[in-house]
Amino acid sequence: MRSIVKHRQTIRVVPCRAMQGESGGIWMMEFPQLAFFITAGVRPDRQSERRELGTLRPRERRLLFPGGRVDIRQGDHLYFEGDPRVWRSMQRRDYPLHQEIETEVEG
Repeated sequence: MRSIVKHRQTIRVVPCRAMQGESGGIWMMEFPQLAFFITAGVRPDRQSERRELGTLRPRERRLLFPGGRVDIRQGDHLYFEGDPRVWRSMQRRDYPLHQEIETEVEG
């Protein structure tokens, strides 16, 4: 638990929702007016070191441990301090005593 408190960061969360255009195409659109900040312990995922089949790049992932319950959905974008890349929420796991959010670099 000490390492989670030591690696706390403030993260900006921007909700993304599916939108449909006039031609029927669907894309994910950010809603910056709904953005909010969370404070969470950040740890790199151990699986980030291996390569997935069919890709040439290793997947870079992080696990977040927020201080309380946060409403993050799969597909929402996350922005870390000092990191220009966009991170995507891949999965949220709710446990009785804590919550885990798995993120991955988008693109």
